[in-house]
Amino acid sequence: MFTLRTRRAVKRLVALATGTALGLGALTLTVSAAGTAAATTAWAEPSGVTVQQYSMSVATVSGQGLSELVPMGGAEFRQLLDIGHISSGSGDDFLGVTASGQLRLYPSSYTRPSGKYISIGAGWQTYNQVTVVGDPSGDGRADLMARDTHGRLWYYASQNSLSQPFRPRVQVGTNWNVYDQLIGAANFDTAARGSLLARDLSGRLWLYDAASNGSLSGRRQIGTGWNMYNQLIALDWNRDGHGDIMGRTEAGTLYAYYANGVGGYAGRTKVANGLASYNAIAGEGHQPDFGKGQIIARQTNGDVYVYAGWENGTIRARQQLGNGYTVADYPLMTSTVAPDDNGRSGLVVSDSNGVLWNLAATGTGGFQSEHYSAVVGPGDLNSDGHADVIARDTGGDLWLIAGVSGGAITGKPVLIGGGWNIYNRIVGAGDLTGDGIADIVATTPGGSMYLYPGLGNGKFGGRTYIGHGWQGYTKLAAPGDLTGDGKGDLVAVDSAGRLWLYPGLGNGKFGTRTEIGTSGWNGYHDIS
Repeated sequence: MFTLRTRRAVKRLVALATGTALGLGALTLTVSAAGTAAATTAWAEPSGVTVQQYSMSVATVSGQGLSELVPMGGAEFRQLLDIGHISSGSGDDFLGVTASGQLRLYPSSYTRPSGKYISIGAGWQTYNQVTVVGDPSGDGRADLMARDTHGRLWYYASQNSLSQPFRPRVQVGTNWNVYDQLIGAANFDTAARGSLLARDLSGRLWLYDAASNGSLSGRRQIGTGWNMYNQLIALDWNRDGHGDIMGRTEAGTLYAYYANGVGGYAGRTKVANGLASYNAIAGEGHQPDFGKGQIIARQTNGDVYVYAGWENGTIRARQQLGNGYTVADYPLMTSTVAPDDNGRSGLVVSDSNGVLWNLAATGTGGFQSEHYSAVVGPGDLNSDGHADVIARDTGGDLWLIAGVSGGAITGKPVLIGGGWNIYNRIVGAGDLTGDGIADIVATTPGGSMYLYPGLGNGKFGGRTYIGHGWQGYTKLAAPGDLTGDGKGDLVAVDSAGRLWLYPGLGNGKFGTRTEIGTSGWNGYHDIS
């Protein structure tokens, strides 16, 4: 009846001055993000490694520019971190944080590409940013800091164990959600072994030096205008032993600000082009808005197309994703944030019998339900590492359908609340408020738009008024992040068929609209 082709492979970038490619693989150990870690006396490498497959592409950057993409096979990551040389291998080692909250170590001691990784923790989906802050503890190994969705900052000191390389976490701060980008730097200020740089929403850059116990000094401002970049990256580009600041523009140009070792930096130097289309860079200051970054459009005849984002506020030419999804057979269709660690967005439909299906799920089965008037897949709403679905029934009740591994829609709906039939549109894909929790927006027939912030427990906070005039659009969708800054955006179609982008600002509001599609968008029955 219909065919379904999988979404495009997502590009990932590991920005390394040495030009070293990343190799990946699998071994299972467990420690929660907040739990304790058993110390060992040497970097003894674990045995019993299990090889797994996943789809991922990695590129490297050197002083001469961008090298070719290297297909590595599998999982998509919220974040990639270069933690330097801690294993017995000859190259740098890497950490990867998956969407489901696994923290994985990719030691250089495993021949690359080998398909091997060490799972060193779980529960890391509670953090909306993780960064390497140099070596405050002074043991010669990289330490981590992580910010949770409540704005609390945690310090993970390193220890002498390859299977459990970090000690139990220690809280070192609160109210850190005032910053939209956080990067760590070793020897940025030689008065401290590690430093944390933070950018606020107005573009000011602040420096915090870390003590040996992870506590931070009072902040001092070291720059303004840094919101010209959609990503900040921590990297010792010139290999002088001082962590530098890298900035990527929306156009994809990469600039280096070389640290002077006393808490300052030199004027910028252009070091690379062509990075606009990459949605993750090792050491970046903001986790990417995971698992979407595209627009799905369906025609009345059932043909479905995908418009992938370029990460710079524009979209690619459409590609047909499938056919046979007629409105008569499938009254509702919506693309969702990726239901699993593979990074591919889901496609949820409600058939004429009222059964919900995720056509991109690796599991099987749907469930008989009430006939829904709206279905949305905004991401992980209950903080379990799996993307969820919300649905409104014809009586106006809103239900949470919790995601499971593989994306199958089999969970029992849980009531969120009533009265949602006052809205003609409900959309969402990822974080709109800067806390790392998925949010939604809703519009009334009169054109008022409201934000409902996710609380991380499957519920939403009280609504906040965003603005009016949205009745002038015939269609509205949340495509995830189209601008490469890690913040969720909106797109809308006007009566002339033009497509407009509203870039998310990370504070529950949206910037000035930009036209990204000149005509023809009213030819689609729905977009998501």
